[in-house]
Amino acid sequence: MLSLPRIRRWGAPVLGAWLAVPTFVVPHAIADTPPNQHRPVPRTHETDLAGLLRAAERNYPRLHASRHAISAAQARLAEAKVSPFFQFQATAGLTVAPEARGTPVLSPDDQLPLGNRWRPSYQLGVEGAIPLYTFGKLSGARRAARSGVRAARGEEKRARAQLRFDVRRAYFALQLALDARQMLSEGLGQLEKASQRLAQLIEDEDDSVNPSDQYRLSAALAELQARDSEAQNLEESSRAALALLSGMPSIRIPECPINRVEPTLEPLRHYLTHASRHRPEIGSLDAAESAREAELDVGRAHYLPDLGLAFRAQYSRAPGITDQENPFVNDPANRPTLAAGLVARWPLDFWGNVYRTRRTRAQLKQLRAQKKEAKQGIELEVRVGYEGLKDADRRERAWRKGERDTRSWFVSTYQGYEVGAAEARELIDALKAYFTARYNRIDAIRSYNTAVAGLERASAQRLVTAEHWESSCND
Repeated sequence: MLSLPRIRRWGAPVLGAWLAVPTFVVPHAIADTPPNQHRPVPRTHETDLAGLLRAAERNYPRLHASRHAISAAQARLAEAKVSPFFQFQATAGLTVAPEARGTPVLSPDDQLPLGNRWRPSYQLGVEGAIPLYTFGKLSGARRAARSGVRAARGEEKRARAQLRFDVRRAYFALQLALDARQMLSEGLGQLEKASQRLAQLIEDEDDSVNPSDQYRLSAALAELQARDSEAQNLEESSRAALALLSGMPSIRIPECPINRVEPTLEPLRHYLTHASRHRPEIGSLDAAESAREAELDVGRAHYLPDLGLAFRAQYSRAPGITDQENPFVNDPANRPTLAAGLVARWPLDFWGNVYRTRRTRAQLKQLRAQKKEAKQGIELEVRVGYEGLKDADRRERAWRKGERDTRSWFVSTYQGYEVGAAEARELIDALKAYFTARYNRIDAIRSYNTAVAGLERASAQRLVTAEHWESSCND
């Protein structure tokens, strides 16, 4: 899977180290090294980090849910703006009734002429009220709805920031796993052959080998196999995470060694201030607080009436019943009605409203306490992320020096072994130290890059431009 430049950058030093283990190792040239059998052949097109981020933002269900939540909140706001002015109700009815003839003075029918012929009758009507002044109830409802939109947008931003962090974390873990497996695979086969050859020499009672060398070699082989298993598990879990987040069935990333990103860091206080102002969670809590305050204002306004303009238009007709045209005669079967005027609607549940207002006030205080707790948690998260970034930087620099020094140790020990000035066990110790330092360095690079992504999410501030999250293979 890896190209030849990658094998040379990561594999050659380790491969050369394993091949330099005493005379019982079968020598091979770098160019003749068999391909890595541990790396599966990719079945998809190569995808870099930027492409995975774009795919994840198109695919991830949580982002879709957040966008739908924004649409729902916007619809709720539109409803709060227009719905109070369209509280109209239309009614229509159709029935049958017995004929009734005559006037209020004289009629041939009795009060319930069930024996007469039955004929249809119908009624149409519309009524409603337009609010004129509600003492803040309508404005409070609109404020709460606007706060809901802000909260939904904050949740969408939070979900996107978390998604980007998860993709980057899995991507850097996959880079680490691939690089580690590439290093391990170059020496694992040769070390296994060396162990078998050494066992044969001991069995043949060869004076040039020491039985303790076999134990040292077996311990080194066991550690290498365990490391390879860990790298394989990390590779598979990282691929699964990226496939789940991006919606791609199989993941193949560019064949480049993992490298450090290079953010421009500011003092800790800068990130604390920025996080307290711009974290989406804080914006969502601010919106929720505003909504609770609006709800409290609405609850207080319920002690006062609603003033509005009410109207009613109704028409009923029963052809079988004599129409009484005198306006002072009550004739519900044949009556046109048209009315309009100022009205006041005043619910008198004052005692119940006391408890509703008390409940809302308590919920507002609870939310403010939760907001304070969230700010403290965010501050701690930024501090931990910042210190973790500095720790990863120190470890990477330390292991970089350790890798350089252990490589020099290995080279000098190998040269000494070639002239008979060093023993096999010294060579194995130097080789093991070099391998450990090299693995720990690339692991520290992964930790550093992940810490940068974590601090960017925690502080809600971009630390690295989109094009500099991963370096070019030609760098």
